[in-house]
Amino acid sequence: MTDYSEKNILGIDSSTRRLKLGVRFGGDRLIKAEEEMEQSHSRLMIKKTDELFQSAGMEKEDLDAIVVCIGPGSFTGLRIGLAAAKGIAVAYDIPVVGVDLFEIAVYRLREHMEPVRIIVPLKRDEFFVTVIEDGQYSRDKIEVVSEKSFREYVADHAVAAYGLDLSEKFPGLSNSDLSDRIQYDATELIYLGTNKLNSGSIGDLAELEPLYLMKSQAEINFDLRNKK
Repeated sequence: MTDYSEKNILGIDSSTRRLKLGVRFGGDRLIKAEEEMEQSHSRLMIKKTDELFQSAGMEKEDLDAIVVCIGPGSFTGLRIGLAAAKGIAVAYDIPVVGVDLFEIAVYRLREHMEPVRIIVPLKRDEFFVTVIEDGQYSRDKIEVVSEKSFREYVADHAVAAYGLDLSEKFPGLSNSDLSDRIQYDATELIYLGTNKLNSGSIGDLAELEPLYLMKSQAEINFDLRNKK
């Protein structure tokens, strides 16, 4: 089995309006970039990826693998990120692995012993929520919680959110807020992806999809267009 610990790996995260990219090369060197998006991820992603390779003195054919964030998050952004990752993977015959936001939270909170509710915005008044407990979480236990029932759901447990200021959204919330501890960049994405690659967790490229629990309007429209 190939050891990817010192291989050249590209990390792509387009799950939010903040594009995160990184490339590890030369065994232990890493260059990363983040930029707020005002328009399409795709155009900026191509430009920023090319800039990363130039800074690293690399060409795309020097890559050994790709790690891509599979969300949950923006339907359009995730699709663009996955399309870019799959396109490069097919062109250069290299593997791709997906890492989701809850896996990143598990890693970032690995030294926290108590259960934590992890929150990811879904719609204006709905959130994906799951529980990290004993250093793990289950995809089967990700729930969609409404703003109205949020306080009851989290009760007095510790919370941590991506892309959401909990104190602003829920004034007076007294729960321990660990949101700052789950923030991440391409470093964590590439690290977790490398572990998956080394464990042999490389699935069929065609089956690599965003992490969704319910279809967004964008996804419904996407399906309708493909049926025509």
